[in-house]
Amino acid sequence: MNAAEPADPSAVDLPAAEALRLADRARAAAQAPGRLPGWYGPAFAVAFTVYGTGVGQAIGAGMGWLGGLFGALFAALTGALARVAVNQGGIVHRLAPGIGRPVVLAVLAVILVGLAALLLAWLAGGGARWMGAAVGVAAGAAFWVATDRLTASIRRMPAAR
Repeated sequence: MNAAEPADPSAVDLPAAEALRLADRARAAAQAPGRLPGWYGPAFAVAFTVYGTGVGQAIGAGMGWLGGLFGALFAALTGALARVAVNQGGIVHRLAPGIGRPVVLAVLAVILVGLAALLLAWLAGGGARWMGAAVGVAAGAAFWVATDRLTASIRRMPAAR
C-alpha cells in the first residue's frame, strides 16, 4: 500500500479461526428460516371463522351440501394464502429436520380446541349455527397461536446442511 493512499477502514486483520467462526455464523443466519408474514395467522383465523360459521349456517338451514362447497372454498383460500407465504419465505419455505413432530402437535392442538369449542357450544344448548361458529372461531384462534409457536420452534432448530 502506498503512503499517499488512505487505508481501507473496512479492512480488519482477523485471525483465521475468528474469520471462520464469523463466516459460519453468517451462513447459519442466511440459511435460517424467516418468520411467517405477520398477516398469516390472522388471515387463517378469519378463514377458519368464516368457514365454521358458514358450515354451521348451512347445516342449520338444512342445506348440508353447502358444507362441501364451503370446504372447497376454504381449501382454495388457505392454499392460496400458504402459497403466498411460501413465495415470501418464512418457515414454510424450508423443511427443517425434525419438523414433523411440532407440526403434528400443532395440528392436533387446533383439532382439540375446535372439538372442545363444539362440545361447549353443544352443552350450552347451541344449535348447529352456534356450534359451527364456535368451532370456527376457536380453531382459527388456536391456529394463530399454534403458528406463532411453531414458527418460534422451527427458528430454534439447527439449519439443514
